[in-house]
Amino acid sequence: MNIIHNKKHIIRLALAFGLLGFGQFVAAQEVEKSAPAGTGIYEAVINQADGHIFVSSAGSRNNPGGALYKIDPTTLAIVDSIPMKENPPFGLGINNKTQVVYTTNTRSNSVSAVDLKSKKVLATFNAGGEKSHTREVLVDEDNNMVYVTNVGDPSDIWVIDGKTNKVVRTIDNVGKTTTALAFNKKKDKLFATVMGTNEIAIIDIKSGQVEKSFASGGESPVNLVADGERLFVANQKSGTVTVLNAKTGELLKSIPTGAGAIGITYDKKSNRIYSANRQTGTTTVIDAKSYEVLADLATGSHPNHVRVNPKTGVAYVINKTKGARPVEGQPAPAPDTNGDTISKIK
Repeated sequence: MNIIHNKKHIIRLALAFGLLGFGQFVAAQEVEKSAPAGTGIYEAVINQADGHIFVSSAGSRNNPGGALYKIDPTTLAIVDSIPMKENPPFGLGINNKTQVVYTTNTRSNSVSAVDLKSKKVLATFNAGGEKSHTREVLVDEDNNMVYVTNVGDPSDIWVIDGKTNKVVRTIDNVGKTTTALAFNKKKDKLFATVMGTNEIAIIDIKSGQVEKSFASGGESPVNLVADGERLFVANQKSGTVTVLNAKTGELLKSIPTGAGAIGITYDKKSNRIYSANRQTGTTTVIDAKSYEVLADLATGSHPNHVRVNPKTGVAYVINKTKGARPVEGQPAPAPDTNGDTISKIK
């Protein structure tokens, strides 16, 4: 008992005087496991009611289809599925209060509302015709409203009433190739990534007007998350995460993460940022206070999306498969065992 007590005392002293390197404690940030999660998978949402993960699967050229797959958060096993063959899903958003998932069905230029309890598609709608390119979903659970980016030049945003599951209006002219959205604190304004001009736009939801825009600090800002007075932006072309002052647009930090930084999320509890880097096959973990890179983890072929369960602190990464096309007269490409997988970071 004295030996154990003395060891604990030494560790406490070492921590107090900074004698133990921080890296010894972040070493636990590692990929615990990966598992198959469907075909042509793209994004994920976490159901706060039971912790299960829902992954969008759009199928592939050789295996057409479409589904929402329900995945066990511990084992990563597929435990259920909701067929969506007519409108294969890509982007996802969830209203945990109503237990409805909203999917952007890019191939059919539409959005669907899917009830998780009945496992039925409640509605599918298109507010922009054949030229639509629906991409990302942002859900306001408190007001039961849904916002969807429709990418174009210029882009617009579809506003969906969660009670009726109908598009009630569109917010027009929000920039060239507007991809992702995040709320401010009051949820009366939207932050939007405008890839075509490397900017972040601030949009007043009530008026539907772009109030101001500022530089993203990188090239091809594709996704973002908001944390109070800061924005964390994944810049795909420059392979960086930029930290911006949400009010002024001031660049606070630019953090190299790896080529193809695309998916991003923020865990408030641990104060960490996660960046899924498609080209490098890695997911970068960043301390949101010091902006130091804590880990750079190999998760799969093309990490595309990352989400953290705020209750457990566990991160889940969606890895796309390599898109190698068969060449006439040559052997078929070998199956990509590191793609179409979900990885769990503990």
